[in-house]
Amino acid sequence: MAKLTIRDIAALAGLSKSTVSLVLNNSPRVDPATRRHVLAVIRRHNYVPSFAATALAKGSTRLIGMIVPGLSWHMIASINLGVAALTERTGFDIILYTATNDRDYGPVIDRILTSSMSSGLLVVTDKQPLDPLVQLHRDGMPVVLVNTLGTQVDLPSVTSDNYEGALAAVGHLLDLGHERIACVQGMMEYRCCQDRYRGYLDALRAAGIQPDPELTKPGEFNPETVRVQSRDLFELPKRQRPTAVFAHSDSTAYAVLKAAADAGLRVPQDVSVIGFDDIESASQINPPLSTIRQPFFDMGRQAADLLLGAIRAADDGEPAQETGEPARLSMPTSLVVRASTGPVPVSNPRRGRPRATAPA
Repeated sequence: MAKLTIRDIAALAGLSKSTVSLVLNNSPRVDPATRRHVLAVIRRHNYVPSFAATALAKGSTRLIGMIVPGLSWHMIASINLGVAALTERTGFDIILYTATNDRDYGPVIDRILTSSMSSGLLVVTDKQPLDPLVQLHRDGMPVVLVNTLGTQVDLPSVTSDNYEGALAAVGHLLDLGHERIACVQGMMEYRCCQDRYRGYLDALRAAGIQPDPELTKPGEFNPETVRVQSRDLFELPKRQRPTAVFAHSDSTAYAVLKAAADAGLRVPQDVSVIGFDDIESASQINPPLSTIRQPFFDMGRQAADLLLGAIRAADDGEPAQETGEPARLSMPTSLVVRASTGPVPVSNPRRGRPRATAPA
């Protein structure tokens, strides 16, 4: 089927081409009911305007859109800096869109379509279904995910290696002599949390330690849930109590620290705690938190590089890739050791079991 034109959309909507053009250009001269009708026709027929042509008509082809869940998310500033570090050298500017209150990406995509200014999209994913983004990509607009949740979709994406990060976190605790290592999970419907839990289990098994189900607790990134579950861990008899806790995020680790203090336990003398992310405050709390650093800056820069490459290819008239897997980059994480982890307490000496190399 031939690609629809603005003239086709006008005929389907029963309106003039100029009226549809005004809607696409977000003109205030169009009444809200007409705007909604035109956008409904656009969605129904999966119409995507020629972004490059529309931007050229507006006098600018150097704009990319960036959708973020909310500006208060801890990783957004670092990702933005990484994106800007690359785009500033190429002459592109960023249009920032937030999807904090949207249950799906439809409304924000409508805003992007009606403005007709973005030549491509970077998306920091949240809980919204990604189907609208996949369709947008198939219809001709380059889309790259900065996918901190690890969702696998048919789109180019940049994420971090959550599995290897978990191996490094638990390996650090094993090196300190810990064997009773608990895990406080995040939201297990997320692939990133599944990978972190798999790394936790594999690190223990590689060291010859059978994971104890009693030491795995749900947390769902909810501080109150984490405190309750951690309290249960710390109320176990002393020989059964964990001497270390691996938390699926730094904010989860903060709640574990609070629960340890409530239980009268010292960190790291009585229990060690390690998190995941290395958010800015991790080095500033008391005690400073050992954690796994996600390379948010590098993730943003690599995602921008993928997107700009796709835009340049489209500008050169290269056909979109129809077969093969989309580019998926996994950035390495790194261990950051601070004061929240220490040797196993002397009352819980390690039994001398050698630590094996964790599986790749």
